[in-house]
Amino acid sequence: MRAALYDPLGTALPDPATARGWRRPELAVMRALGGVHAQRARRIQAAGAPADMPAATVASPPPPTEQPRTDASGGPAAEAPVTASGTEQPPAPAVTVNIPPRNARFVGRQAQLQTLADHLAAQDIVCLLPDARHGSGAVGTSELALEYVYRHVRDYDLVCWIPAERNGLVLAGLAGLAVRLGADDTDRGPLPADAAVPAVLRALRTGTPYRRWLLVFDNAEDVETVRRHLPAGGPGKVLVTSRNRSWERAATPVTVGALKREESVLLLHKHASALPAEDAGRLAEALGDQPLALEQAGAWLEDTGLGADAYLGLLEGQLAAAGALEADPGLPAALAAAWDVSLERLGQTHPDARRLLDRCAAMAAEPIPLALLHAGRSAGDTPDGDRLGDPVEQARSVRALGRLALAKVDHRTRTLRLHRLLHTLLPARMTTEQRERTRESVHRLLAAARPGSHTVPQEWSAYWSLLPHVLASQAVTSTDPQLRALVHDTVLFLHHRGDHEGATALGEQARAAWLTVSGEENGAVLRITKTYAMLLRRAGRIAESAPLTEKALEVSRRTAPDSRDLVDSLCELADARRHQGRFQEARDLDEEATELARSLFGDEDPLALRATHAWGADLRLCGQFAQALPLDEENARRCELLLRPSDPLTLESLNAVAVDMRESGDYPGARDFQEDLYRWARSELGEEHPLTLRTAGHLAVCRRRDGALAEAALLSEETLRRCTARYGPDHPASLSAAVGAAVDRRLAGDLDRSRRLDETTAQRLAARLGEDHLCTLVVRAHLAATLRAFGRLDQAQDMEDDVSHRLEATVGPRHPATLTLAIGRASTAYAGLEFERAREIDQANLSLLAEVAGERHPLTLSCTAHLALDLRGLGRGAEADALQRTAVQGLGAVVRADHPWLTAARRRRRVDCDLAYVPL
Repeated sequence: MRAALYDPLGTALPDPATARGWRRPELAVMRALGGVHAQRARRIQAAGAPADMPAATVASPPPPTEQPRTDASGGPAAEAPVTASGTEQPPAPAVTVNIPPRNARFVGRQAQLQTLADHLAAQDIVCLLPDARHGSGAVGTSELALEYVYRHVRDYDLVCWIPAERNGLVLAGLAGLAVRLGADDTDRGPLPADAAVPAVLRALRTGTPYRRWLLVFDNAEDVETVRRHLPAGGPGKVLVTSRNRSWERAATPVTVGALKREESVLLLHKHASALPAEDAGRLAEALGDQPLALEQAGAWLEDTGLGADAYLGLLEGQLAAAGALEADPGLPAALAAAWDVSLERLGQTHPDARRLLDRCAAMAAEPIPLALLHAGRSAGDTPDGDRLGDPVEQARSVRALGRLALAKVDHRTRTLRLHRLLHTLLPARMTTEQRERTRESVHRLLAAARPGSHTVPQEWSAYWSLLPHVLASQAVTSTDPQLRALVHDTVLFLHHRGDHEGATALGEQARAAWLTVSGEENGAVLRITKTYAMLLRRAGRIAESAPLTEKALEVSRRTAPDSRDLVDSLCELADARRHQGRFQEARDLDEEATELARSLFGDEDPLALRATHAWGADLRLCGQFAQALPLDEENARRCELLLRPSDPLTLESLNAVAVDMRESGDYPGARDFQEDLYRWARSELGEEHPLTLRTAGHLAVCRRRDGALAEAALLSEETLRRCTARYGPDHPASLSAAVGAAVDRRLAGDLDRSRRLDETTAQRLAARLGEDHLCTLVVRAHLAATLRAFGRLDQAQDMEDDVSHRLEATVGPRHPATLTLAIGRASTAYAGLEFERAREIDQANLSLLAEVAGERHPLTLSCTAHLALDLRGLGRGAEADALQRTAVQGLGAVVRADHPWLTAARRRRRVDCDLAYVPL
């Protein structure tokens, strides 16, 4: 089995003649693993699974009809496996993900089920909608979709049910497919949603490893939220349930209305089999043949043992009283009255269950973990004086809700869920005081259920399950410190898991609510302000972020002069200054933070390590690579000793060392160092990990600077592809990868693609950071070099002159970027045969490079070689020969023998020097 775990598709099945007892355990393991292992499970089953081995974890579909079997695309299905005895076995059912339990009382809908099957056979996307008479829902579109899934589960290889009311739920549902599709590596932990979702969509589009897949997006009210996450063009199918009729323009609709009368009677008989048909008909008439209302009536009859007349009398009374209380004008009056009958019964017989139901209504209309309802007891909290803190009483209350069909309990996932319309109705049946008291009790439950660190993968499922209830219960309005901590953790969790929009929205809500109630000096307000400001910077909203971070530092200096909060505030404002392009201010702030953290907490404290790393980043952006190198080397050594090797700060610190080495002129050493680091990251973190991608980007530059142009180009293109697929083109990681790829394209002679990539990258950086930011100007300088290579010298010179003025104004005339650009400006003049202008630029630049970078730096030596060419163009051959010898000898001592720069110097050609793009 070990070989099969590593290579499930390539490993042969054991020989039954020599191997015994292997089928049952291996089949169970392969099914549990899913993904590509599920294909091996099907091979095992086709070879003859044990007779008592269950075929699937889902309920068995109805017996097949005599019709020839087709798959979901309408074509002939795959041949059913045949055993050694010659009998045909049914095809293996799909791998199922997140499918709710089957409704044992589902009745009728045969015409809609057939229409749905026909449409899914012919179309890629089908939507179930309430008909025009039932626009509010309540007709069972989700139940119909669920019944279709169970009846047709063998038509698919993979079926996944995705709650789709909010973007975060869609992301979580799709990300949960990553392991099943082989798009995630369970050994290294789950991918963030912003990486897992693109990987899942790619796998679905290509049909790898499953071609016949079905995604069900349940309660998809926002069309665009779902559409942007659909695997367009894939071989599978999409089924949507919604009340939003805009789906009619995006999918093939199937409308659902009330039940037929005979179906209504059958549904009532599922609950009360002794109910006379005439009485069942009267109930169906009074309830408008609405399945939800009929379910309520049937459950009441079953629970009370009373007859139709008693129920109809109560229903008429509720109808008379309920009109003014309806929360939703679209909610059918008969359904509201039916629920009120059941609620009255519940309040009389199980008052604790009634209170539990109200608490559920203060949460989201999503599955509620039963563990959350137990959390109050673990915290010693039994609000309202009820007995729900007792697990026995709570279990009785849950059963009472189930008996009256007021909630569905999924014992497999240990969750409880209300119908969305009941969830809407219940708050309207409470007074303002009751709603507030109920919300407070839910807040206590949430606070008690707070998971561990948001960075620990084992806690992520708990965060996902609590998220909808944190939002729906308006947890941001609470002043409870524990609940505020949960809200803050949830913001960071959403950001960490890739839902940046959701994180920013929740952070904004929390800050506004807490600031109003608690004031700017409150610790929770201070922390959420800095987190929200950080999220704004990540979204490119720099102008909004900076004032918030400035205010946070001012408050920290005033209220906590010797604290971690102050160190953190210094680092956060330094980060804001880096995004603004004010690098010297950032350097001073991070230096202060480092010295304060070391004096208060010691050199080896994690906060001191973080501040030191940020200080090194500032030095690099200021062009002070030689000063950054010893600082980063010592910090990396401490991180390796004190933190995990895979800790982000450890790997980032080692990356920083390589950049310092490279920009200080040690091209071979930097490349060797970075090659080792990249090998480790690929092995331990995987190809798609953010830190691996960042390490790959740095390595591509190291290879280029070391003269390995072809290897650099391959890696930079692959890194750009991976980053863009994972993050989209506007993410900082994608922009950084694009900068490197454009340079490599130019050096490979692919000028047009280089120019296009530089133009779009410069536009994106300008929109994100501004026209005068160093990052934007570096790309524009690269674009000017490409224009020079095209022979468009006037355009190149105009752009270089503009960039030069901007660089001198922002980072100064002695910054390495300004000096490297000057090498290009001189090359443009030289290409236009303006030898005297080229000489003036190179001669002035050479003395500055010698001071700033050192006489033995490859850039200084390249400038020396260029000055020799300028002099030769002016007819000063003897001076040119001496300078050329100096340049060749110097480059020969610091770069590899076959380095393009050394070759160019020997052959009296100019060197194409790219500017260092240092990520923020």
